[in-house]
Amino acid sequence: MRKILIIASCFFIAACSLKPNLKISDVNYTKSLDENISINKQWWKMFNDDNLNYLVEQALKNNNDLQIAYINLQKAYEALGISRSDLLPKLDGSASGARSKTSINAPSNKSKDFAFGNDFKLGLNLSYEIDLWGKYRDNYGASKSKLQASEFDYESARLSLISNVTKTYFNIASLSEQVKILEESVQSYQKTYNLKLEHFKIGAIGEYELSKFKAELDNSKILLTNAKIKKESNTKALKILTSNTIDDILYNSVNYTKIGQYDVNIPQGIGSEILLQRPDIQSALKTLEEKNYLVGVARSAFLPNLSLTGLLGYESKDLDLLVKNGSGTWGVAGNFMMPIFHWGEIYNSVNIAKLSKDEAFLQYENTLKKAFGEIQLALFNRRNYYENEKNYENLFLAQSKIYEISNVRYENGVINLADYLQDQRNYLNAKLAYINSSYELANSIVDVIKAFGGGFNAKENSKDNIKDMEENLKSNFYNN
Repeated sequence: MRKILIIASCFFIAACSLKPNLKISDVNYTKSLDENISINKQWWKMFNDDNLNYLVEQALKNNNDLQIAYINLQKAYEALGISRSDLLPKLDGSASGARSKTSINAPSNKSKDFAFGNDFKLGLNLSYEIDLWGKYRDNYGASKSKLQASEFDYESARLSLISNVTKTYFNIASLSEQVKILEESVQSYQKTYNLKLEHFKIGAIGEYELSKFKAELDNSKILLTNAKIKKESNTKALKILTSNTIDDILYNSVNYTKIGQYDVNIPQGIGSEILLQRPDIQSALKTLEEKNYLVGVARSAFLPNLSLTGLLGYESKDLDLLVKNGSGTWGVAGNFMMPIFHWGEIYNSVNIAKLSKDEAFLQYENTLKKAFGEIQLALFNRRNYYENEKNYENLFLAQSKIYEISNVRYENGVINLADYLQDQRNYLNAKLAYINSSYELANSIVDVIKAFGGGFNAKENSKDNIKDMEENLKSNFYNN
């Protein structure tokens, strides 16, 4: 048995690999980067909103999609354990007992009488397939890459969840403000219409002018209804994301006016370092590595395999003598098998593995293109929403001043009610546009953070961090 283990160890150490060399050129989006972006992994807390912090916490604990990503991560860990076991010898225990009768016509039966016999066995069986061509090492490498891809998939799911919760919360906050403003606007249009209706009754205006004011009133009501519908839709979406009842939070009196005034420092260019800050890119890369390993596994089927077996135990015709002196038995055997005719099965399997690798490479390229496209768009939107927000703020301040003067003039009888109400609506429209621009800016900041990986960095995503993450998830998901 010692010789078998020594020989097997030598073969194991000398094992080679048939996987292709995987060459992936570095991606240099820009030649230089003036500054590195630094994002805290708990970036949503920079908005200093306790309600938002609570909602994100609930989503991380309860969201089903994140739980599915965690389960896939656990499955990948278990699969890695299976692949690791293929690298080592298998040891099994066995016990058997048999009783037989020999035929009187059997050639071996010289006495021509019925013969009865017992056969009892007890032992250990050792089996090991020598990894001559690195099949099991490549399979282990594939499982390890798949595990890493699952870790990155979890990070992607986590980032997407937090981003969606944050943006949906901002949308609800914005729509809450819109509903208040639009309700005031409807009241203003209603007063104007009532005033013009009195003018119509005395013949001061015609039906054409009255219809125009009626259309403006109806349009304001439509805008209010649409805002309420959107708010309810976003509320339902947020409940699904958090898997929780959140009415008490969403309908409390919350000051939303400063949410859109936060920003994050961002670089002026995009460098290849971004590859380490996007979990989806890292996942695609690890998937490509997995498929490359599997090509080596498929290729090994063309070549012979060598397996060794060993037996150490006892055998006796009498059960009470099974473990006595003289009942010991042992045996060793080797098996060498070489594929000859498989009618294209192995060849086709290798081609499928190669095609899967090519597909993974294209997916990796698509992920890169998508990532840089998202980064470009996020930076473009953030810059323009920032400028837009400043413009709408100036417009709002100007209309606020006009409305303030109009209010004084109306109280002093300088202008009539119709002109005053028009100035009021202009003020409300400017306020509505300013609030919308503030939340568009806030959402654009979230998009920038998400585009840059949300604080994720593959260099810092160590095995210990993943283990800590697992313990936290276990306590969150399975102690409910």
